[in-house]
Amino acid sequence: MSILESSFNGARLKAARQYNAMTIGDVANFLDVTNQSISQFENNKIDPKPENLFALCNLLGFPREYFFEEDSSKITIGNTYFRSLSSTAKKDRNAQVEKVKLVAKIFEGIEKHISFPAFDLESSDKMDAEELAKMVREQWNLGEGPIYNIIDVMESHGVVITSAFENSKGIDAYSHVEVINKKAVPIVVLGYEKNAFRQQFNAAHELGHILTDGVFDVEEMSKAEYKNMENLMNQFSGTLLIPKDMYLKDLYPSGKTDIKLYIELKKKYRVSAAALIVRAYQLNAITANQYQYLMKQISQHGYRLEEPYDMETPICKPRYLKHAMKMIIEDKNVSGSEFINTLKSFNLSLHKGMIEKLIGLEEGYLGDNNHTGTVHLLNRV
Repeated sequence: MSILESSFNGARLKAARQYNAMTIGDVANFLDVTNQSISQFENNKIDPKPENLFALCNLLGFPREYFFEEDSSKITIGNTYFRSLSSTAKKDRNAQVEKVKLVAKIFEGIEKHISFPAFDLESSDKMDAEELAKMVREQWNLGEGPIYNIIDVMESHGVVITSAFENSKGIDAYSHVEVINKKAVPIVVLGYEKNAFRQQFNAAHELGHILTDGVFDVEEMSKAEYKNMENLMNQFSGTLLIPKDMYLKDLYPSGKTDIKLYIELKKKYRVSAAALIVRAYQLNAITANQYQYLMKQISQHGYRLEEPYDMETPICKPRYLKHAMKMIIEDKNVSGSEFINTLKSFNLSLHKGMIEKLIGLEEGYLGDNNHTGTVHLLNRV
């Protein structure tokens, strides 16, 4: 259906506005119209005049075609688990959700050309962190030792991971599960974290949310209930990344109250010294008094914000989504314009620059230039 034959889609205007973390009032002020006018646009009561539509495209950064398309992709949105729910403005959370929706649709377009690994863990109603971690290690054949790069492990088992979007407003990380063409696809967005140890812990935390998706009704939870859920995910993360038997051997028989021990163990387990201390306490390897003493040592040494090895340890970045796009361009010789048309085939018109930002490509990468070199991480179809 051509633009001339189709109608303005007010739902797309609302999505584009939320994508940009803007209120109805923000858009109305820019267009110099009333709030009621924008509300009527979004609810398909009236269509914007051509000059207003032009202004909306410039303000919100979406192509004109986007506002005349009906969603045709078969994507069902699940719960979204924000790490900083209580301190994050609703409009900022909405912006992140809209961005993830577009990532899901881009993922759908990528799968027209390349097959991703299928997510191979089922949701669980287990509320015991040890049992959950044991299940993951067994089903993913992770053994009983440290996990050097949990991000790579998750991606290789079907979790779609991307880095934080613009204007994340202090959101650490978040995740949700979407059903795309009847296939559950977990999506994790990692925050602008420069600390490799915290990033590792954050990714494992989100894996806990994915495993227990459907158990919690985040819309109906009180703040206390939400905090308890987050504490459980933190416990799962520590349990998964710091395996019990090996860790207890590292703590035995002495040195358990020496902060230097935990600093050195960071390099082995790829988590912070603070997380290692918490895990030791949870395993009853140290007493409550010893735990308090060690935490005071963390504070006295100024390690609350930055521990030794934090800055010199490079973070592990998500690769699969970005490299899949590069394989399409470089290996399968699909031009940027052709991929744009793939998205248009199921009614999603986006500027190339938007796609580049959403999946972490270099600016201008989807321009129709020749690309060489490829990274073979995925299965071709």
